Amino acid sequence: MSFQKTILDNGIVVITEYMPSVRSISLGLWFNVGSCDELPNQRGLAHFMEHMMFKGTPTRTPFDISMHFDRLGAEFNAFTSKEYTCYYARFVDDKLESALEVLADMVINSSFSTEAISTEREVVLEEIARSEDTPDDYVFELFNQSMITDHALGLPVLGDKRLVSSYEHVDCVSFHDQHYGSGNLCIAAAGNIDHDALVKLTQAYFSSMNTLEKEQRNQDRVAYQSGCFSVTRDIEQAHIIYGVPGLALGDDRRFASGVLTSILGGSMSARLFQEVREKRGLAYSIYAMQGIYQRAGQWCVYAGTRPDNVKEVIRLIDKELTSLADGSLDQDELQRNVDLICGQAVLGYETTSSHMMRLGKRGILGSQHLSIDETIERFKQVTVEEVVSIAETLFSNKPTIAVVSPLEEKELQALISE
Repeated sequence: MSFQKTILDNGIVVITEYMPSVRSISLGLWFNVGSCDELPNQRGLAHFMEHMMFKGTPTRTPFDISMHFDRLGAEFNAFTSKEYTCYYARFVDDKLESALEVLADMVINSSFSTEAISTEREVVLEEIARSEDTPDDYVFELFNQSMITDHALGLPVLGDKRLVSSYEHVDCVSFHDQHYGSGNLCIAAAGNIDHDALVKLTQAYFSSMNTLEKEQRNQDRVAYQSGCFSVTRDIEQAHIIYGVPGLALGDDRRFASGVLTSILGGSMSARLFQEVREKRGLAYSIYAMQGIYQRAGQWCVYAGTRPDNVKEVIRLIDKELTSLADGSLDQDELQRNVDLICGQAVLGYETTSSHMMRLGKRGILGSQHLSIDETIERFKQVTVEEVVSIAETLFSNKPTIAVVSPLEEKELQALISE
């Protein structure tokens, strides 16, 4: 399957992938704005704006919007990340125009009424509270803020309660005028979609959108901080993130890094799962992951364990990372993990939604478009030497360790340093 791309006169990018074997279409409006684009007095505003887009326009109430998509038999939602915001829907192919017209109305003409802001502010505050009450989520925020201290990439997408509580109509209008313009928009669609038809509909329904050039982000170097950071909570487990600086978007070593991540914590046969859970029973959940951004990256391991096991779990993580960096990898283990990655890639690429998400993310970030076959081929080309090399590079950095647990900070520091 191949994609088609058109850039309209006002800067809107339209990307589609035709999938003739399906009747559905997944459509996403991807905006080049996320939490890393907020000013210090706007923390959480990108996410708050995502909520407000569903809260009515001059011609539609919030209930009208919800009912419209219900009548289409569609799924629709949105999400905000550090570098983009996406409004998406999945529907039957003959509902394209009806779905696109309402999505356009939402992102162009939202009213940001005082009443709606007042109500939605409370909803977002509840969302923040829920995140803070979920320790295996909150430990990632602690890790991000501790590792990246002087950059918006390290701050929570949800923002902080004080600022979220202060946002008013003028704040929403100003943010909308600055970021929700034509040059900052990529429309991605996959499924039984006619590219030219979508281009014409986009020209019709987005003609009134504020014309802006695509914003270019500051490319200042992101500084990282190592050390151990903790928060004390009245909970049963200790939630641990052990991480190091990772690769940024577009780095050619990302395929080797992906294999590295799989080897250490990508499956039930992964080294950390076997050593920490299967052999010693020290954790229920342990896995490795990487976060890749335009200007920075993070590579980390998550583990949840009882407080008495924290020192041993951290020791085992460090041991396995060091072992791999020292070259303890053979061709059989490499091939097994490449096969796993390729198989999961194919399985995860069977829906219109997965195709659309892939198109949209790459389109809005300006990264290379590779087909699933091209991606698989790149993973198949990864060598033992490349995995060991990226392990040496990543794990030569001093780690950032974040822990949310019932232990007081002094207790935790004493336990780890014993």
